[in-house]
Amino acid sequence: MRNLSASAFVLDVVDLHERDRIVSFLTAEWGKKRGVARSARAKYSRFAGQLQPLAMVQVHWFEKDGSDLARIGDVSLLRPSVALQADLEGILLGSYLAEHMMEFAQENEASHHLFRLLDTTLQAIAGGVDRELAARYYEIWVLRLAGVFPPPRECPLCGRDLAAGAVLVEDDTALVCRECAGPGRSLLPPRLVELLRRSARENLARLAEAPPSGEDLAAAEKLCARVRRSFLQYELKSYRVMRETLARLPAVAASGGPG
Repeated sequence: MRNLSASAFVLDVVDLHERDRIVSFLTAEWGKKRGVARSARAKYSRFAGQLQPLAMVQVHWFEKDGSDLARIGDVSLLRPSVALQADLEGILLGSYLAEHMMEFAQENEASHHLFRLLDTTLQAIAGGVDRELAARYYEIWVLRLAGVFPPPRECPLCGRDLAAGAVLVEDDTALVCRECAGPGRSLLPPRLVELLRRSARENLARLAEAPPSGEDLAAAEKLCARVRRSFLQYELKSYRVMRETLARLPAVAASGGPG
């Protein structure tokens, strides 16, 4: 049995039996992990208040060879995710961010880049960066780290610069120039291409200094959703729930939503 400890983000908490909970969490060193927090549902549990969605925690757990679930010994709250728990839109966005890690992070494989991406995104949102901008940046980078959505600098087929626009081809996972794509293909506008390029060279704080338009962010959302569906072969449940819920809230829908 291995005794391990690491800083982690709480991704998901599911009730198990009458007193326990299964906790999914993301570490930089060991990627995505799942463990049982025994008696976590008890009234005076030592886990009370520690298993907050997307909170950064210090986790101690025990692993046994051949077991799918670890046993969580202790969880200490390091940083709560207050900015995404104060309102419905934030809660929905938080679930969406967490599900990306549930789907794209690998179990028992180092996930330093994904861990850092989630960390910096949450800190940016807490610091006041627009939620929609943060969500688009996050989507783009999750796909980029998965290896399916490289920055559109030049056409991978002929080497032409893609600044004038690009076309999504090859099962919605590659961007090529208009000439290589052939006739009848929809061209991504140059402003959207520039947003994708900026996301590769600028952090969220820098992007926020000269933010893209709402129209460009909406186009980026549709593009990322299309690439993500093609890669996973299904849509994230949290995305559907978020969009359907926000569509029923006229004030939020009219303003474009939180991301």
